[in-house]
Amino acid sequence: MTKHTQGHLRRTAIGLLCGVALALQPTLPAWAQADDLIIALSTFSEETMTPWSGSGQRKTYLDVVYEYLTYAEPGTLATTPGLAESWEMSPDGKSWTFQLRQGVQFSGGYGEMTSADVAYSIERLIRDDSRAGPASPMRRLIASVETPDDYTVVVNLNFPDFELAQGYFGAAQQLGIVSKAHFDALGEAEAEAKPIGTGAYELASITPGSEIVMSLRDDVAGHWRVQPEFQNIVFKVVPEESTRVAMLRTGEADIAPIGFDSIPTVRDAGLTIVSAEATWSPVVRFGGLIEGSDNRYNPDAPWAIKEVRQALNYAVDKQTIIDELFHGEATVASSDTPVPAWSDVEPYPYDPDQARQLLEQAGFGNGFDITIRTFTTAPGAELPLMAEAVALYWQDIGVNAVIEPVDWPSLRSEWTEGRANNYVWTHRGFPFSSAANGLEAGFMTASVFAAYSTPELETMIQEFSTEEDLGVRDAKFAEIGQHLRDEAAAVFIALANEPYGISDKVGEWNITTAYMWNFDQVTRAE
Repeated sequence: MTKHTQGHLRRTAIGLLCGVALALQPTLPAWAQADDLIIALSTFSEETMTPWSGSGQRKTYLDVVYEYLTYAEPGTLATTPGLAESWEMSPDGKSWTFQLRQGVQFSGGYGEMTSADVAYSIERLIRDDSRAGPASPMRRLIASVETPDDYTVVVNLNFPDFELAQGYFGAAQQLGIVSKAHFDALGEAEAEAKPIGTGAYELASITPGSEIVMSLRDDVAGHWRVQPEFQNIVFKVVPEESTRVAMLRTGEADIAPIGFDSIPTVRDAGLTIVSAEATWSPVVRFGGLIEGSDNRYNPDAPWAIKEVRQALNYAVDKQTIIDELFHGEATVASSDTPVPAWSDVEPYPYDPDQARQLLEQAGFGNGFDITIRTFTTAPGAELPLMAEAVALYWQDIGVNAVIEPVDWPSLRSEWTEGRANNYVWTHRGFPFSSAANGLEAGFMTASVFAAYSTPELETMIQEFSTEEDLGVRDAKFAEIGQHLRDEAAAVFIALANEPYGISDKVGEWNITTAYMWNFDQVTRAE
């Protein structure tokens, strides 16, 4: 079989896989209401209601309830005041002082937000039992929190963080501010079931696995940050993309993430597409590559050898995957997260011959068996199809890949508990408003969400994190990006856009590239 024929067959196979997602069009119930903004999501993730009780995916619905110390300006992503009106960093980067906005009220009659609430929110987010993504690196970072008065919070750090305000304490992360009085009054178990925040909405009802309804607070008039135009925001779990598309076309959903195959269908229906550009990175992560961990390192896995990881990168024709699965709405990636500062790092080219040579060099000339676990999420409806495509390319170099569909919460638990060492999985990298935060979350042993870490890499990250000179910091950060590429820390696929279909009920909606969904700022069409 010629290379041309092999390439044609691979493209044909991937094209057939793409068609599966839209094959069925189920009959739908009538859900839409005139005063409701209906958002159809592929998943609610853990369906928990506190910042610390699950992943950042829940921010889609929690961010209309909870608010943050700082926000990011749409477009520029410049850091802007939030619940903190101002902040100041000490010269050594080891102490930050935040001055809080006065007069901001919690929902439910729990009174004014003060420094006690902020301190409680920080301390609860970083507690040992926190399930929030940034909890472990924040726990390592934060030494103490002081509250000199009701509107001042002083955060002391174990080592410098020159980006704390825009990073861990910003709206792109998970430090939503909760009411301490709420938890004191009800106790954790009862309080966690009903979110109380300073946002414009509060929880009205929840139907597990189906629907979450957020309604405007009775005292929303004059809210300090937003003036919402919808009485209710109804979040629906709609796993099937074809159903979400049908709901958009019939007016039964107003905003929904869609796959790239669906863009022409939605546009042909006269509806709008809003794409957040380069917001996520489809990637294949390796299990068991945390060298500094007792339970997250598997030296016996074939991919523990750098040459094997490099081979698995060379084997995949990423541009064909982009063309076929992502309809060109992506670029070939050299990293596992969208980082503009790493744009000069050259991605792995498609070179199956080089892949075979590297496998031979590593002692796997006859290939090996590998398990790819995959799931769907938003963004990431294409991940199972991507897994099928990657398996085809790996088969071409003698690596026999078996695909196992799973759900994200189960895989997340195995990953963070050190039980994901014998397989690889499709995943998505997200942008971080703070470069240091991204490195700490993804590549430091202290983070439960690290997927690759070595002593050499940790030293590089620590030197970057403590460097005060901005020019030197930039150079060190670029060096880390090149190192991760050369070490093949993952199979880097693409930097992808995230398309949403928008109904004609919606006027304006600004989603940022740092994953602030801003559903509470959606306007009605005129």
